Amino acid sequence: MEWYIQYIGTYLRLQAAIDWLYVLFFRMSFSMLITKEITSLGKAFLVLEVLATADGSLTLLEMVHELGLPKPTVHRILQELLELGYVSRLEKGVYQITPKLRRLASGSLEDRLKELAAPLLRELHEQTGETVNLGVLRGTQVRYLSVLESTHPLRRIVEPSSTDPFYSTSLGRAITSQLTDEAWDALIARTRLVARTRETIIDLKQLRKIHEQTQADGYSVEQDQNDVGVTCIGAPLYEDTQIVAAISLSVPTARADAKALQQFIKAVVRTARQISQQLQPQT
Repeated sequence: MEWYIQYIGTYLRLQAAIDWLYVLFFRMSFSMLITKEITSLGKAFLVLEVLATADGSLTLLEMVHELGLPKPTVHRILQELLELGYVSRLEKGVYQITPKLRRLASGSLEDRLKELAAPLLRELHEQTGETVNLGVLRGTQVRYLSVLESTHPLRRIVEPSSTDPFYSTSLGRAITSQLTDEAWDALIARTRLVARTRETIIDLKQLRKIHEQTQADGYSVEQDQNDVGVTCIGAPLYEDTQIVAAISLSVPTARADAKALQQFIKAVVRTARQISQQLQPQT
């Protein structure tokens, strides 16, 4: 019996030692993970600071020299910032920050958008009698900043601050129309593609064709893909040369025959251009 008690005691001590080693291992792994994330975040901010304080653009080699970081590290960070829209590439190896980063710092874009767009959106609403929307891209979703509902009994009702997927809406397609293939691919990779209706396109090749068509046309038309029986026409809004938002007209598909659709497109595109003119920096 005595040897059995000794055996049990030894076993328990060994098990306790193993448990302690497991705890130590996971603590060290977690600590290393957190340190790695903070370090990566810190390097990204260093890159942004260098670009933000530069007098114009900087080359990759200039940033590497100023930061003292490895060239592959700086290049990787720049690629991620490009995909997020905070940095633009003027030519091979030459970068600068975008207005998106400045707007993020000021936090005033949405209020300014709503204020400047309001009179022109009311004109479009009165002219068409249909629902008018103003939206911005937040992550992979379009967030509605303002909605002027149609006076018709048959209409799509959307609440301000509600969201819809970018890929299935004319608003989202218009806002993302300026994205390069690389940036668009990165956005799609982060997006969960779900069919909202039987007409919703979630095939990547078809979505890319829609993206390219929107780039070529300067506007987007979506029919029954976000809501059954609803057709939407969206056009982008520009601040300087960057798309910052979009407007759209939501019309019951029954009221959007070929002739009416062309009239709606012209009205939306014209209003978007007028709002974009209001958004341009004053000289």
